[in-house]
Amino acid sequence: MTRRASILGLAVAAVLLALGLQSWGLALALVERHVVAGIEKRVGLKVTSLKRAEFAFLPLPRISLSGVTFAAPDGSLSGTAVRLRARARLLSLVAGQLDFDRVDLIGPEIDIAVPNEPESYANWVAPPLAYLSALKGETQLVISSGSLMARSGSTILTTLRDVNLVIEDRDEGEPVAFAGSFTWRGETTRVNLLWPVTGERARVALALSSNLMSFRLNGTRLGAQGVTTGQIEFNARALPDALAWIGPRPRIATLVRQVELTAEAQIAGDNISLSNVIAKLDGDQLEGALKLDGSGARRVLSGTLAGAEFDLARLLRQAGQPLSGTGVADETPLEFDSWTAHDVDLRISLDAARIGTAKLGDLAAQLLVRKGRFEAAVLRAAAYGGSARARILATAVPAGAEVKLQLGLDRVNLAQAGADLPELLGGLTGFATGQIALDGSGDSFEQVVGSLTGRANATLRQGEFKGMAFGELLRRAEKPAAARDWRHGKTAFDTAQFAALANRGVLTLTEAQMAGPGYALSMTGSADLGRRWLELTGQLSATSGSARTPFEIRGPFNDAAFTPTFDAAIHPTGSLR
Repeated sequence: MTRRASILGLAVAAVLLALGLQSWGLALALVERHVVAGIEKRVGLKVTSLKRAEFAFLPLPRISLSGVTFAAPDGSLSGTAVRLRARARLLSLVAGQLDFDRVDLIGPEIDIAVPNEPESYANWVAPPLAYLSALKGETQLVISSGSLMARSGSTILTTLRDVNLVIEDRDEGEPVAFAGSFTWRGETTRVNLLWPVTGERARVALALSSNLMSFRLNGTRLGAQGVTTGQIEFNARALPDALAWIGPRPRIATLVRQVELTAEAQIAGDNISLSNVIAKLDGDQLEGALKLDGSGARRVLSGTLAGAEFDLARLLRQAGQPLSGTGVADETPLEFDSWTAHDVDLRISLDAARIGTAKLGDLAAQLLVRKGRFEAAVLRAAAYGGSARARILATAVPAGAEVKLQLGLDRVNLAQAGADLPELLGGLTGFATGQIALDGSGDSFEQVVGSLTGRANATLRQGEFKGMAFGELLRRAEKPAAARDWRHGKTAFDTAQFAALANRGVLTLTEAQMAGPGYALSMTGSADLGRRWLELTGQLSATSGSARTPFEIRGPFNDAAFTPTFDAAIHPTGSLR
């Protein structure tokens, strides 16, 4: 036997002798007096009852308690565990003392008592954090296959299942640190937390992630003020789904899907102020400042954002289209209460904006939401050499919502716009100025459109449109043999003026005139906004001579047929674009 082996053998024998001099009887009274007291000292939980105690010395000293009931001294936590295992420190046993370096709660069911009002996530996490922070130090605490229930009286507010957490050991004054996972509302969630217990300025860190979202905070907690400052990151592949998982989903959240956000945050209770915000909303980047006030019954989001470019049409699509592909309004509920469930005050400025293929510049917009009131407005926007503005205001009424729509255009160059909107404008040129002001009410889009009243007018100057030659049409009426096909070519105009009154969803023309080289045109009729259907009649007249061509425009908005009448036998038709 070597000298090293001899020394090791003597050391082991000495340890065994020291342990053998201690009394390790398993009488229940001794377990309660020594083992349970040692566990309570290390984890701060008072064991109120147990069914069985077991002790094993090899390979490491450990104690196992079965059927354990426990509670925090202040009553903030209580529960049961299938088994509680504690691993004793070998050196402490040699010295005749009982101490532990790890305690396992296996299959625990833990109740967390939270205040009744106000109900918030901060209230749910405050009791366990306060319990851990109040300890002067604890051993490593491991929770396996457990559940945590936030309870207010006899009401269970929320439950975490499949809880697997490791709360690291620490000395007095050191921060609380834990990591692990749990299942909340059907989603597996991973968490890491570093929480300070002392110090005026101490580091705090939180990472929370699931398949729906991820959140990170790395900053400093100011102890006296209870304020946390630092850098945050938030990501969600589908914001409406993430918010529905966290809590009630605001209807307005459906305007955006994918979100990536970083900011400097100041968090005080339920109030969060964000500066240096960089937010990517479905790929479009906005920057600015935001504030979320969650202290009241209605959360309040406010702020200012600016960006280089943004797709406004995407917001409209994701809000839900009021018209179906058949051109008939759907019975789609307005869901006005859910749209106005929380307060919003956002101001947005954009260097450029897109509405489908249409392009706007230098846009200023606002979104204002209050209880019973929803307002979205484009305050100004540069539009193809001119300007545009728009506003929608909805307020609650017993029948659903009262809606006001306003749109204004000033000297918009239709030739420039037609390059981006060929299907809509189809070769129309000139400069357009116009206004629309309509009011309606109802509890669905169909009812609102069917009740619209108000007025609309438009003036077009110095332009032309392709696809129809009015000159050839008049020549056909006067000298059929000499006329060419009027359904091709183009027509220039000096002025075109239109005015209409709306009543119960039907626009009735009060003025419709167009004048150009050698001709004048006038129309009467109506447009059914709900059915998206045109019923117009008119007359095309030569300014010199007696040629007259009556015509009819009839059909859906996007495919109305232009039918002139030359005589009783000939009725050629064309498509009006």
